[in-house]
Amino acid sequence: MQIKQSFLNALAFILGFTSIISQVVLLRELIIVFYGNETAYAIILASWLFWVAVGSFAASCFVGRIKQPLKVLSWIHVALFFVLPITLVFLRVVKQVMRIPTGEIVGIIPVCVVAYLVLAPLAVLLGGLFTLACRASQEKREGRPSEFVGSIYLWESIGASVGGFLFSCVFVHFIPMLVMVFLLGVVNLGVFLFLCFSDRKWLRKGIAALVLFSAICSFWGGEKLDQWTRAVQWKGFNVVAVEDSIYGNIVLTKDEAEYSLFENGLLSFTTGDDLNSEESIHLPFSQHPSPEKVLLIGNGLGGALREALKYPQVHVDYVELDSKVVEVSRQYLSSEDLSPLDDERVAVYHLDARWFIKRTQKTYDVIVVNLSDPYTAMLNRYYSLEFFQEASRILKEEGVLALRVSSAENYLNREAKAFLRSIHTTLKNVFVDVKSIPGDTHAFFACKNTGVLTADPDVLSRRLARRDVNTKYVREYYLPYKMSEDRLSYIEEVLAQEGEINTDMKPIAYLYDIVLWSTHFDTAFRNIFSKIAGVRCWHLFVIPLVVLIFGLYFQRRWPALPVGISILTTGFSEIVFQVIVILAFQALYGYAYYKVGLIMTSFMTGLVLGSFVAKKIIVVCPQRGVGIYKITQAAICIYPLLLPVVFVVFRDMAVTQRWISVFATTFAMLPIVAGFIGGLQYPLAAMITCVINPNKQEGAARSAGVLYGMDVLGATVGALLAGTFLIPLWGIVEVVIFCAVLNGAVFFVLLPLKQTK
Repeated sequence: MQIKQSFLNALAFILGFTSIISQVVLLRELIIVFYGNETAYAIILASWLFWVAVGSFAASCFVGRIKQPLKVLSWIHVALFFVLPITLVFLRVVKQVMRIPTGEIVGIIPVCVVAYLVLAPLAVLLGGLFTLACRASQEKREGRPSEFVGSIYLWESIGASVGGFLFSCVFVHFIPMLVMVFLLGVVNLGVFLFLCFSDRKWLRKGIAALVLFSAICSFWGGEKLDQWTRAVQWKGFNVVAVEDSIYGNIVLTKDEAEYSLFENGLLSFTTGDDLNSEESIHLPFSQHPSPEKVLLIGNGLGGALREALKYPQVHVDYVELDSKVVEVSRQYLSSEDLSPLDDERVAVYHLDARWFIKRTQKTYDVIVVNLSDPYTAMLNRYYSLEFFQEASRILKEEGVLALRVSSAENYLNREAKAFLRSIHTTLKNVFVDVKSIPGDTHAFFACKNTGVLTADPDVLSRRLARRDVNTKYVREYYLPYKMSEDRLSYIEEVLAQEGEINTDMKPIAYLYDIVLWSTHFDTAFRNIFSKIAGVRCWHLFVIPLVVLIFGLYFQRRWPALPVGISILTTGFSEIVFQVIVILAFQALYGYAYYKVGLIMTSFMTGLVLGSFVAKKIIVVCPQRGVGIYKITQAAICIYPLLLPVVFVVFRDMAVTQRWISVFATTFAMLPIVAGFIGGLQYPLAAMITCVINPNKQEGAARSAGVLYGMDVLGATVGALLAGTFLIPLWGIVEVVIFCAVLNGAVFFVLLPLKQTK
């Protein structure tokens, strides 16, 4: 089969294009299935990268025996035509297959099982394609083997960069996700047909027509299948609306006269839930002598706004991050539920609440955080030290900050205690007085001065009675029961012990909440967490020491070993940097769901630039390859140390708040730097290993596959550990220092490496 090198570059482009779009699509879908928790980002990335590494390693083992790599490559492309949509459809129905009730939070272990099993076929195929493309390209070239490896790597990176950019800026706004994967499948089907019939010119027009027809069928059939899979995904619910916004997926369901709104699978509110609505408003209002100016953050349409307006003197600023929530609600909810939106005492703001608080000059008597538990990093940012400090600035001297989290009425297990202690201790670091009301939903109240808050149910009951507010549940008999002496004594004893402070850069509360939820399903994750929690950050620094000793000791026996170790640790570090940027972006701006495509695209853009520079170096001055490689290793030691500084600057500087959209996009593009380093390193590593081990004809393709697999394997470990444990337990600062030290150890291992002609 005679194929020009330009077409092989096009194949690499399509590989990168397919890989990045399918990765982002499946990432977004899995986030919806697993309720928007950012730990799922890390697990999904880890599973994806693991199977890509498996595919690359497997292909590298057999590449030397393959006589017609293009034929194998073409059949992989036709396999992608079927695997892409099947994977997405299965993701949407996987909870029904596993018999997990819709709306029930899934534990970490099932998330891992689903991610690793479902993504395996697609990721293995994509991983094998890279090695096969290198092998096919090798047959077309003469000269340095590293040149064709660098060329394939460059064009794959260009394809990924273009695909990610088009997805983030165009496709996500106009094309349903299922239609998207069908179209990707059509593109790969076209590759197969062209490879099979490229020597028959008269068939090219027929192939083009067939591909166009398949694309049209994808739009028609994809939309039908999209509707069916959504219905299956919410089996047992009467779904009346499904909308995608930049913050996630919104689903509105109806049960008789009541509506429930879910965001990324998590229940935000249910109309008619009077007990929850009354508690969210009347408990904090009763803590204040005379509430007038109120800031309500989130979920006002479930009844909280209605309850707040029962106080004639109260004016409410209602901040609802996602405008789609109100838009969908206005289409379906009753006029009674929607009437508070039209009350002249209510001002609605569709803004990030933290940005609103930083910019506003208003002050408030009561701030009510009416959100779900900090089960995700997006929600955790409203329970962090930095948020409490920002809220304290706009509270009046007798102002009250109120928030509620899930708990238990009479007994708290170890995980629940750690979770509540973390929130309580974080509040105590900002506010002078902190009180709480225990129950299935634990209410915290905080004030800058003493003498305002009270834990006396009689005082609170008298205040409610004096205000003559019509309530169904929160009445004179309710508070003495809920705030009984034995319950208050028990919770005071629990909270007397200090917990971990929850911050934006060390979001420990959301990990505690994940562990707490996991106890409802199994004990495996809790046991793993208990063991890892006992490891201190400084214990990790044994790893760089081991790497240093191992690398220096064995480098004489295996001359290429230092390069392999550096690729492994670079893969580990760069994915950790990406996870840090995702979590930091979530903490700063709250819509990583929307920008995750741009974050990944910026990394791929960096890879393109780095690969292009590396290709020039290999052609023009290959004798400087080892020296430049060592410089890139030094750069990856310095880069992570800059991330916390950038994070603080983007969070605190006034100009970054004034031009928030511009700086949010700029922050999402930080991985360009890490991508440039990785893109520069990989082709140079391939060149160096080919010079060291030039003994086999298929050595270059084999080395490319092994190095690619090591890069992805390191990234797999980094993704799995960074999002689940490293960052929540030890914080961003400690993690980036660890990465810097680890890569510093590898730098010293590389120092003895000499350029070989």
